[in-house]
Amino acid sequence: MKYISGIIAILLLSVFAACEDETKSCDQTLISDLGMNFKKDTLQGFLVKDTIWPKVTMYALGKDSIVKKQPRSSVFMSLDPLADSSRFYLKLDSTMIPDTLTFRYKRKQNFVSPGCGFATFFTLDTVITTYHTIDSLHINNREVNSTNDTHISLFFIY
Repeated sequence: MKYISGIIAILLLSVFAACEDETKSCDQTLISDLGMNFKKDTLQGFLVKDTIWPKVTMYALGKDSIVKKQPRSSVFMSLDPLADSSRFYLKLDSTMIPDTLTFRYKRKQNFVSPGCGFATFFTLDTVITTYHTIDSLHINNREVNSTNDTHISLFFIY
């Protein structure tokens, strides 16, 4: 009897361990955040370097904050999986005028696995911005289907 209950316990532990590993991989696979970094153009195109802004505030319009008054050289944000566009408010410092960024994209459902379900991937079409503090932007990668990738570079002259 002890032998059978020991085998059952081992089987249950291995099932739970397998589920835990799948959950971790699902969390990694289902995330597809858009990455944006900040660059300062100090000599009209001759010297462009990454920069850290001291008090970055960013949020999706009508939603929660992503970053609130933190020093940042880049930000990662989730696009709306139920719409074809997302709008964000970006303020780099308390003394600067904020900008608004609008991302227009196509959505694509990607099957991950039976346990994980589907992930939404995005293909950027257009990025529209105000130019209060932003000088220009460059789309580095239109395919938003993973984390830790820089999709957009924002350039500032200061």
